[in-house]
Amino acid sequence: TIRAQYADNIQENIVHGSDSPESAAYEIPYFFSSTELFA
Repeated sequence: TIRAQYADNIQENIVHGSDSPESAAYEIPYFFSSTELFA
């Protein structure tokens, strides 16, 4: 990815984090099924 290719620190920049609880609520179901969520 572009993020991984141009990152100053690969460990911190190769993963994605949501910028708000609203974004997380939209993004989590895109990546995980309901059976994969435990919280």
